[in-house]
Amino acid sequence: MGWGGLLILVLAGTGIWIGATLVDEDGGDLFRSLDRSGGEAPLEERPIPSYGARIRVEVLNAGGVRGMAAEVRDELRDEGFDVVHYGNASTFGREASVVLHRSGELGAAQAVAAALGIREVRSEPDSTLLVEVTVLLGSTWGQEATAGEEPTEEETDGEGGDGPGAGTPGSSNQQPEGKG
Repeated sequence: MGWGGLLILVLAGTGIWIGATLVDEDGGDLFRSLDRSGGEAPLEERPIPSYGARIRVEVLNAGGVRGMAAEVRDELRDEGFDVVHYGNASTFGREASVVLHRSGELGAAQAVAAALGIREVRSEPDSTLLVEVTVLLGSTWGQEATAGEEPTEEETDGEGGDGPGAGTPGSSNQQPEGKG
């Protein structure tokens, strides 16, 4: 055996000896010292991040008013919402705006509705969309309610849709600035 083989044996033996002194039969002092480190709070004491940390929103122009989706996109982004898609709904002709709860907590949809002053919030889950909230803008958006006003509970548990494909992107490709 040459010097290289002897060096490997010495290093391996040293590693085994160090490991044996750090760890005894119940997990060793190393693991007990990590448990007492006091660095992080136990899981049950940590605050749970709120849904408001990042609410992904889709904004669809269902009223046919030019530029409305882009305007609302900017307004929601200024309020801290993550608008991941905006454009035209599959059909126009909607008068009143509605916020659709797609996934996650209903409070996310209520927060978007309050930011836009939209009073109607409906739960219409859709796991195929990668958003928590869809906003269908009607032609009367901006004239409907006072921004910052919470929708009532009665207005948040409505059911049903607005016909087949309501709120689905359909032909809603993202529009350049100033369009939508």
